[in-house]
Amino acid sequence: MGGFLENLKKFFTAPPSQGESGFLVFNIKCNKCGEEIAVKIRRTSDISRIYEDEGGTQGSSFYVRKEILGNKCNNLIYLTAYFGENFNLLSSEISGGTIID
Repeated sequence: MGGFLENLKKFFTAPPSQGESGFLVFNIKCNKCGEEIAVKIRRTSDISRIYEDEGGTQGSSFYVRKEILGNKCNNLIYLTAYFGENFNLLSSEISGGTIID
């Protein structure tokens, strides 16, 4: 039975080499409590394509809107980011926190 569970675990777990490349990571600092939060955004499901009539930043192909809540306080952080065709960050807007490197 252990073999079956191990195979099932492998099926639902992405290999490390694929896992990190499938994510974009934003490091956010809460303006209220100072908590640093690593936000992983999945390229395959969290990011939406921008179509011609939807607007967005000049030259952007994708965008994401996230509501972020840390563990230390109840301050809700809002992030909107726009990306080019290769998922390069073109612009971002954030309220309730700041993006850190």
